[in-house]
Amino acid sequence: MEFDALKDLVGLITRHKAKNIEMLGGSGKPSNLVDELYDGIVKGKFKDDAQAAKHFYGINNPKDANYRKLKIRLVRQLVNTSFFIDTNQPLYTDRARAVSSCYKDFAAAYLLLTRNDAKKAGIYLLEQTLEQAIKYEFVELAADIVRVIRMYYARALGDSALHEQYTSLHRKYEEIRRLEMLAFDYHENLVNYYVVKRSPNQDVHQIATQYYEELLPLAEKTDTSAFYYYTFQIGVIKCFSINDCNEALSICNKALDILESRKNTNKGALFSIALQKILCLTQLRIFDGQCEETIAFCMNHVTEGDYNWFKLMEAHFHYCLYARRYEEALAIYAKAIQQARYELLGGNARDDWHLYGGYLHLLAQLKKLDAQKVIQVDGTFRFAKFSNDFSILNKDKEGMNIPLVLLPVLYSLTPGAKKESDFSEEGLDKYRQRYLENDLNRRSAIFVKMLMALAKREFEQASADRKIQRELEELKTLPPELARQTFAIEIIPYEDLWEMLTKRSS
Repeated sequence: MEFDALKDLVGLITRHKAKNIEMLGGSGKPSNLVDELYDGIVKGKFKDDAQAAKHFYGINNPKDANYRKLKIRLVRQLVNTSFFIDTNQPLYTDRARAVSSCYKDFAAAYLLLTRNDAKKAGIYLLEQTLEQAIKYEFVELAADIVRVIRMYYARALGDSALHEQYTSLHRKYEEIRRLEMLAFDYHENLVNYYVVKRSPNQDVHQIATQYYEELLPLAEKTDTSAFYYYTFQIGVIKCFSINDCNEALSICNKALDILESRKNTNKGALFSIALQKILCLTQLRIFDGQCEETIAFCMNHVTEGDYNWFKLMEAHFHYCLYARRYEEALAIYAKAIQQARYELLGGNARDDWHLYGGYLHLLAQLKKLDAQKVIQVDGTFRFAKFSNDFSILNKDKEGMNIPLVLLPVLYSLTPGAKKESDFSEEGLDKYRQRYLENDLNRRSAIFVKMLMALAKREFEQASADRKIQRELEELKTLPPELARQTFAIEIIPYEDLWEMLTKRSS
């Protein structure tokens, strides 16, 4: 920093010293009510606002004026303290440290520029921050910084050479920002389908194909990790929407080849693509060690208890079921649901894990797992209670609703099944005709007809056997890697389930 700028900054702080910056995090016992509220939340003493208000003011009313003032003071001190969090800890990568320092410096510079007596200091700070923003591909931040610097050199100094330089840089980063935002927008248009429904969808495939073909030629021009990430993600969704796992695996490998070698790729992006690679390997039944290597790679890019950690546990769980490693699948399930942050999961994420528990009980009923071990992990299985504990899956009629509908059918066809798991054959057949008789859910439709025939076998053995054989042959012509149905729907592959059911009933 030039000495003139330093003098401006010293003069500003001298004239406008902060009188009192309240922060948290000191050692020792709480010294005031704000510290006591903070300490109580940290230690789990207060579960909600009502408990805290009761403790401090004797009334369990979260809207109490005194309690609200206390809470606001705590929030303000937490915000102040967040600017001084130590990013030199091992859990922070160089990129994470750069994010923190760049945005703090940008905010400080912006505030300095609002004052006439500190503009030199503000511009110096922006120029220093710009170097880091460019280095780490913080495109939005870089565009905002050069916009401000461009304005300064055009107006304050009248330096035409610097103005020209920053004008060119501003246009460059605004164009990169526009392209990144385009890729982001396209990705967000598709991601809800991918995260929630998971069911094949021709309309989604067409839209994703259009997006992908538009973005891919722009990747080399844009040349940022974020643009590559969103583009390849769209490519994967394009493939998954028609269950083309071979092509999806190829895109994942290409994406990892490009992004792993770039220092500016964040851990979340690498994790997401590697996770999709695991799904492809699972669907394609590739059990040659690639999946284990990719799981280990993901473990190095995620923190236990985070949302992405649960997604990795889910992918690993599916992989073990497909590889017939049922004991390992149970161990993964136990680790997931016993994690302290499991209770914070909501919506479809929570529903999926609840459904997996039901299928582990099914495996116990089929003698593939020790029933007592499953009960120790997940409790006693009562289908009536189980089926009422869903918030999303029971409202949809496609995607992950299919294994939910099939579970009582499968359970009722195992020896010793409880009457509470009985199903209506008429209702199941109507469900099949209405929701499964299409190209996307063909395997599920075939499997349902096999199950219905198996249910009738005790009374109509000859005709049931003919029906089963016919449907079984059709299922063989449509293996998972060729079918358009997403693999997640078959929590346990239909061929494996059929083998278990028929062995137990023979």
